[in-house]
Amino acid sequence: MRKFWIWSLLGAALFLVWGVLSQPAQAQILMVTGDYRVTAVDQAEQRLGIALRDADPNVTQNWVYLKYNTEIVRRVWLHNGSFKDQKLKWNEFLSIVKKGTLLRVHGGRDWDGSIDAKKIWF
Repeated sequence: MRKFWIWSLLGAALFLVWGVLSQPAQAQILMVTGDYRVTAVDQAEQRLGIALRDADPNVTQNWVYLKYNTEIVRRVWLHNGSFKDQKLKWNEFLSIVKKGTLLRVHGGRDWDGSIDAKKIWF
């Protein structure tokens, strides 16, 4: 009876390991938050070319991909010195953002190094 339990546990462990290893990885490697400058806008692919703020603004260092659930917040300064935050949808954002715009991006880094944006402030 003891051998039965040992073989059963070994079989269950192998089954779990096989199940975990046989599924494709879809998790993000790393969460990132950083300040960037827009170097390119690709509306067809729903992505932005970005570079670090102090880097060459004509060279795209990475891509930020926008999803339907990306939260985008635009800070609008009023005449009296106060501000209000305005939420935008990704398609509105892509129509007003242009090369040189400064952004703060929070998202997950994919296996290829690109960033899937969870939240963008500008």
